Amino acid sequence: MDGIEDWTKLEQDIKKAPGKAANYLGKALEVTARSIKDDWREGAVVDRTYAEDYANSISYDKKYSNTVLEVEVGPVIGKRASAGFLEEAPGDVLAPPLHAGRDAVRANEADFYEGIAIALYDATREAVEGT
Repeated sequence: MDGIEDWTKLEQDIKKAPGKAANYLGKALEVTARSIKDDWREGAVVDRTYAEDYANSISYDKKYSNTVLEVEVGPVIGKRASAGFLEEAPGDVLAPPLHAGRDAVRANEADFYEGIAIALYDATREAVEGT
């Protein structure tokens, strides 16, 4: 997806999905979040101890309810994540920018859409077949 408008439309479309879709969509979001977390951690490791602490601080949180499906991936503040500035560093902090978070999201984008498509298919099949 190229812009915020695309993400907003996707969010609106998902909110219109039948109630049974929430469980399937939650699983799809969690699988993607886990993959992004793992890829981000891998890309965030550099040749410095504090940066390794940063990589180890990358985690994800999920919040599911009847009206909200939300997953947030990133460094856990207070978990020795002091090297987070390396993501977008302009180079004057003795390190080039990592862009590990951005790269992890991009690497998992296609799988994310496939997971949503499968989730919506499974929810629709369950609703139609009553299983």
